[in-house]
Amino acid sequence: MELQPTDRIHFIGIGGVSMSALAHALADLGYRVSGSDRSDGPVLAQLRQAGVTAHVGHAAEHVADSDVVVYTTAIAGENPEILAARALGKKVFHRSELLAWLMRDKQAVAVTGTHGKTTCTAMLGVILEQAGLDPTVFVGGLVNNWGCNYRLGRGPHIVFEACESDGSFLRYQGANQLVTGIEDDHLDQHKSSAALDQAFADFLASADPDGFVTWYGDCARLERLMGCTSARPIRYGETDGAAYAACDIQQDGSETRYRLVRGGQAAETVTLRVPGHHNVLNSLGAIATAEALGLEFGCIAGALADFRGTGRRFELLGRCNGLAIYDDYAHHPTEIRATLDTARCFGAERVIAIFQPHLYSRTLNLLEDFAHAFGQADVVIIDDIYAAREDPVPGVTGELLADRVREVSGDKPVEYLPVRAELVRRVAELAQPGDLILTIGAGDIRQAGEALARQLCGGA
Repeated sequence: MELQPTDRIHFIGIGGVSMSALAHALADLGYRVSGSDRSDGPVLAQLRQAGVTAHVGHAAEHVADSDVVVYTTAIAGENPEILAARALGKKVFHRSELLAWLMRDKQAVAVTGTHGKTTCTAMLGVILEQAGLDPTVFVGGLVNNWGCNYRLGRGPHIVFEACESDGSFLRYQGANQLVTGIEDDHLDQHKSSAALDQAFADFLASADPDGFVTWYGDCARLERLMGCTSARPIRYGETDGAAYAACDIQQDGSETRYRLVRGGQAAETVTLRVPGHHNVLNSLGAIATAEALGLEFGCIAGALADFRGTGRRFELLGRCNGLAIYDDYAHHPTEIRATLDTARCFGAERVIAIFQPHLYSRTLNLLEDFAHAFGQADVVIIDDIYAAREDPVPGVTGELLADRVREVSGDKPVEYLPVRAELVRRVAELAQPGDLILTIGAGDIRQAGEALARQLCGGA
């Protein structure tokens, strides 16, 4: 694809985290930008402040004055704006094609993997920024250091999340890569584990042959695919043979310290202001990638010590009377386990986990893994499924998951509460001093956490 300086660009689904970042960046570059989304909210308000025309609802007339129309995989083919754009002969592009165009003439780092993309991308972006390299960065979440989900720089580097969910990451040819691992997910799109692995194999093959691939060495599925790339492999993780590892890990609430192990030798100390063992691994990937880009460790360590995390990643919503309320985006069983393990680092007397399943297909495909993911929670509350782009699947509900969690959890209290007001009332009733309450999920469950923070702590 190619954009002309006079092009008027319209985004269908402009309120999405990836689309809003691209729209805002193009507005900053001087393009005339418009877009639409199903509902209004803070994201659309921010875009309007940046000069973007943001419509609520989808209608054919919204694309009439545009030259280019951008969509995501979540936009159905019968969307009236897609249909109108094609009928009018507009240039229609997937968001990944636009991102691939933006990475032209840049030294690119594409970050992908089942877990950790957002945090790794944000960490690396903050490192490059604090090194004075003025990078362009696109992140799938709010970067707390910046107060937004993107950074438009004039420097030679671009860092971005490369989404594996729909295979669109195959459009980013010739980039350096950071791959955080592979687990079964998005099988509604890829149809099988073998097809998912093949997509990652094709992605690895697309790396810059003169560049590098930083990869999580504890993932056996990824290790089997590393022969697909001609780029220089840089392994990080905890198994023998990792070029970057960690030792002497100490976790104290929201702060983590460890010694970097480089080439098998214990080296410098790393301090993180984000909690959890998974963030140790995320930081190893960021360090390995930053050093491959030529940065000195002192600058990298300083930036990581200042890194303040990303939105919806163990984010504090309220604290009072010995009780704390956090929110986390975890929506895969592995992520739930990591989030609950992190919660245990805070010394809470009880952890109350409130989980909203995301997608019918994911809930069905990973039902047994979800059922066993709540071992570190003392109380489990299951909301109904957040459908997102999917139609309901008969028999697949939050109650199905709650029943299965109850079956594997022995005497642990497990409740299914699909009505949001009733869920908030019940958790407020259960809450005691010393509890850590955690809302978990990729949908709108954060709203329950915010309501609890207001009711229990007068915050959020």
